[in-house]
Amino acid sequence: MRIGITYLYAIFRYGYPHSVADALRSIQDIRKLGFRFLEMEGLGRPFLRALYKDRNTLRKVVEDNGVHVHNFSVVDPDMVSLHSGKQKAALDGFKKGAEIAAMLGTETLHLASYAPPVRYLDQKPYELGAEEGYSFAGGSRIRIPKDFDWNSVWIALVESCRQCADIAANYGKTVIMEPRVGEVICSVDSQLRLIEHVARPNFKANFDTAHFSAQRENVVLALEKLRNRFANIHIADNSPKDTGHVAIGDGIIDWEEFFVVLKRMNYTGYLGLDLGTSRHLAADYRKSVDRIQSIASRLKIKIEV
Repeated sequence: MRIGITYLYAIFRYGYPHSVADALRSIQDIRKLGFRFLEMEGLGRPFLRALYKDRNTLRKVVEDNGVHVHNFSVVDPDMVSLHSGKQKAALDGFKKGAEIAAMLGTETLHLASYAPPVRYLDQKPYELGAEEGYSFAGGSRIRIPKDFDWNSVWIALVESCRQCADIAANYGKTVIMEPRVGEVICSVDSQLRLIEHVARPNFKANFDTAHFSAQRENVVLALEKLRNRFANIHIADNSPKDTGHVAIGDGIIDWEEFFVVLKRMNYTGYLGLDLGTSRHLAADYRKSVDRIQSIASRLKIKIEV
C-alpha cells in the first residue's frame, strides 16, 4: 500500500477554488512534507481550463519534484445537471480532465455526486467559491421545490457516470465515485446501487473512511460490503458527532481491524490522507503516517510513503 495525500491540503492551504499557480505551489509543499503520491482536482470549469492550458508546466513541476499524481478529479456540479446542455458542457470539461490524467499517468479519475437540486437555507455542501469557505456538509435545512423529482436526479447522475466511464475507458482509466455527506451518494448502499445501475466495469467507488463514519456507517463493515468495488481509499479518522476529517487514531474508527480486512483483500493501492479540520495539519500528517506504519508493521503489511 502507498500512503499519499489528497487535494484537501491545497484546498485548506490556498482556498476553494484557487489559482493554477497555487496548485503548482501545493505540489512543492506536499513534496516538502515528505509525500510522493498525491491527488489533484480541477476545481470548476475556469480553473480546469486554465490548468489544461498550462498542462505542460504542470507535468514539468510534477516531474521536477519526483511525485506521482495517481488520481485526478473534475469538479463541476453541472456534470449531474438536469439541463442536458449544461451537462454536455461539463462532460466536455471532463474530457479535458481525462487528457490531463492520461498525461500524468494517473490510475483513476474521480467524481462526486453533488448536492441534490433543492433549496438550501444554509450553505450548500462543498459549494465552490462560497463566502463561508469550504464546508464538508453544510446545514441540513432545505426546501423541496414543487417540481422536484428524485428519479430524474438519479437518472441524470447514472447517465453522467456512464459517459464519464466511457470517456475514461478510452484512456485505460478507472472512474471512482466519492461518497460525501449531504450529497446524492452519501452511504455504502447508495454507492452500491449506483455501481449496479451504471454497469461499467471501470466504474468503482472511492472508499472514504471519514465520510462513512460521519454517516454512522460501521467503516470496517462498509469495507467488506464494497469488496472488489473500490479502487482508491481516502483515509482519515472521524467522530460522527460531526463531519470532521481528523488524524488517524484521534477518532472512533477501528484501524487495526480495518487493516486486517485490507490485508485479507490483498489491497495494494493508495491510502490518501484526507485531513482538513486541524490548525496543525503538518503535525497531523506525520502522526497519521506514524500510526499507519505502526499498525502495518504489526500486521506485516508493506507500506510506501
